[in-house]
Amino acid sequence: MSLTTEKDKKLALAALKKRQQKNKGKKRVDNESLYAGSPMYFYCRACGGEIVVPESYVTRSDFCSECQPLKDAGWIE
Repeated sequence: MSLTTEKDKKLALAALKKRQQKNKGKKRVDNESLYAGSPMYFYCRACGGEIVVPESYVTRSDFCSECQPLKDAGWIE
């Protein structure tokens, strides 16, 4: 996703705000309560959305696929 214009920035940040509101009240998965071999659940630092990776993950992102381009563009910390 290429983010270049001020209009793109406004639209992307508005979509981020909607995702934050949507994820605000969601119950988080406790990885320790899952069976061995279950996927691991982490949460986006920007919007709180789920990031699901296999138990054997080596690395994971702190941001979901929708928020990572905003981070890369410098629009969120």
